[in-house]
Amino acid sequence: MTRIPPVHRVAYMHEFGAPLSIESVPTPKPVGEQVLIKVVGAGICHSDVHVWKGEFTEVNMPPRLPWVLSHEITGVVVDRGERVPDTIGIGQKVLVFAWGWTEEDEWVLRGYSNITEKPWQPSLTDEGGLREYFLVPHYKFLVDMEGIDDLVAAAPLACAGLTTFRAVKKARNVLDVDDYVVVAGLGGLGAYAVQWLRILAPYVNIIGVDTRDEAIEFVSKIAKLDEVINASREDPFVQVMIITKGKGAKVVLDFVGPKALPTYFLTLSKRGVYILVGLMGMETTIMRLPLLTYREQTIMGSFVGTLPEQYEVVSLAKKGKIDYKSVVTRRLKLEEATAALEALEKGQVLGRQVVVFE
Repeated sequence: MTRIPPVHRVAYMHEFGAPLSIESVPTPKPVGEQVLIKVVGAGICHSDVHVWKGEFTEVNMPPRLPWVLSHEITGVVVDRGERVPDTIGIGQKVLVFAWGWTEEDEWVLRGYSNITEKPWQPSLTDEGGLREYFLVPHYKFLVDMEGIDDLVAAAPLACAGLTTFRAVKKARNVLDVDDYVVVAGLGGLGAYAVQWLRILAPYVNIIGVDTRDEAIEFVSKIAKLDEVINASREDPFVQVMIITKGKGAKVVLDFVGPKALPTYFLTLSKRGVYILVGLMGMETTIMRLPLLTYREQTIMGSFVGTLPEQYEVVSLAKKGKIDYKSVVTRRLKLEEATAALEALEKGQVLGRQVVVFE
């Protein structure tokens, strides 16, 4: 049996926007349904940046300081409570489903656990995975990763991979052959979204949009983009209308956030659907809102994903249907977590970053 140290290292956030502090804390002992994992990879998500900067305090995230970030967590089971079944074995490779619940309210029972009123969400409602050992409150939030040969690179499947998968599934419901889809934002989310579109809706045309040539080139090497637009040099509305011969895009997948909505909303076709995923910019104004009525358009949100969808994401990764490895461009030590947050905040990151624990 793996020796579990009495203490382990954690990256604590003591104040908003300040460097994280590496400290030693007691290693917990799991009881009941709890499982202790030795963390292998902990991804850095843009929502971690929002929490770190104190931009989610209005919704009580984080609920206190000090705090621990990261909800993209993979690891190996090292201990378990007395009520954990034998299907969860010591040494098993796992991914932590980060969008769980503490009570089975009506949303959980209806299959929408991602919007439960009683969430368990590492980094947001509970301390996250920037630590050597992580205590999972219930074994049901563990997804078996046997068959995944790069457990570190698989960590972002817990958020970036899952979030984009759910959004593309929503898009698929309204897409027909030869429709156009605008993917706005070719960062860590867009790199997965284009791949999911190729898997779930291979019959559509994808227009990739970003303000950085390097981001466009990065995603283009991972999955095929039919058309690309650099929004720093070209007007996205004009270019989408030219590409679609004036019809517009049937779906816009917005991985930027509300600040981009006024621009990309105009690119929608009749009966077009705007799926808002990104969180950059808390408020926005749509000057031509009557178009929603005249053109029967829809704006909808898409938030992370459900446990069944997490299983689907992992299954597709195991089958080699998605290149999750190439999306991870930086592997860092725990001491470099602050630098990772700063780089992401400044828009200096292509793909995803993962803190690696040896």
